[in-house]
Amino acid sequence: MRVICAPDKFKQCCTAAEAAEALASGVLSVVPDAEVIRLPGADGGDGTLDVLRDAFPNRRELRVQDALGREIDAAFALNADGTVALIESAQSCGLARLPDVDRNPAVTHTYGVGQLILAALDAGVREIAIGLGGSATSDGGTGMARALGARFFDESGAEIHPAGETLVKVRKCDLSGIDSRIAQTKFRALCDVMTPMLGPEGASRKFVAQKGGTTRTMYKLEEGLAMLHLAVTEAGGRGNGLEPGTGAAGGLGFGLYSMFGAELEPGADTVLELIGFRDLLDGVDLVLTGEGSYDHQTEDGKLIAALAEDCKSNGVPLVVLAGEVAADVNIDGVSAAFGISPYGARRQDSLNEGKSNLQKHAAYVARLMANRS
Repeated sequence: MRVICAPDKFKQCCTAAEAAEALASGVLSVVPDAEVIRLPGADGGDGTLDVLRDAFPNRRELRVQDALGREIDAAFALNADGTVALIESAQSCGLARLPDVDRNPAVTHTYGVGQLILAALDAGVREIAIGLGGSATSDGGTGMARALGARFFDESGAEIHPAGETLVKVRKCDLSGIDSRIAQTKFRALCDVMTPMLGPEGASRKFVAQKGGTTRTMYKLEEGLAMLHLAVTEAGGRGNGLEPGTGAAGGLGFGLYSMFGAELEPGADTVLELIGFRDLLDGVDLVLTGEGSYDHQTEDGKLIAALAEDCKSNGVPLVVLAGEVAADVNIDGVSAAFGISPYGARRQDSLNEGKSNLQKHAAYVARLMANRS
């Protein structure tokens, strides 16, 4: 039996590498002579730097602002010849950086992402790939842009430092002061979801609640993102906020696309290409994957959706093991999806036992496959 274990991270439980090891242990406990390939994955969100360590081995650390403006340590990485940088936006503005009590997309910003970009430019790179996902923000990338020289003004002409809720005040922006190196640098936005910034399926309506916002906050944030779009396009930025991927990381995708000319691409596809997943599929009997919650967001470009497309094309069974599984999710290419948390278990207990539950359920699946063959 030849098996690839290619999970994403399980938030608050384990990294993708730890999840891959748990899945592999489960398979080997049943089929000791199985060939098991551990291939932790990511989609542009938390953990992308670690998953792509081989492709970007030279890590740099610096002090930046978190989503609330507090100084923290963050990192980015360079490829072997130093021409391409990989930035994980969650390193600075990630939701995981904030305790539950501090999570509020109305007051958070992406200034720290701009600081990471500035450091990458200072390192002399010609291309910057930015992983988008797991953010605590909904500022349309204004914080990032401000760190690199953009300015934003209200109707009286007073300059403002926009965050989520203050975007509604934006009436004009000035992009002329943006660092001149931006125009000579290729930007790739690795989006964890390919949702638009505006509209019924946009950033505010789909993701505000998980970032600590309320329904009232949602409408105010969407209004602010719409005002930002008007100001940016008037200043010469491109797009209308409806492009797939502009809603990633609370509209950070829009900021990169509109103000920096970035290409928006599914982060999971890029990650799978860089870790060589597709080259390993030949002769594989089973792919095991997983994430914390297998739900409708999974369909929007998450790692499992990308895996499903490749597995279907190659006729390889794909089994999902997740902390929670939504009953009405049906992704073409997923052979089966199982929730690993015991029915009625407390959330914290499920998190504490996540790795052992992954191992146990991987053993169940391996036993089924071995008996079938």
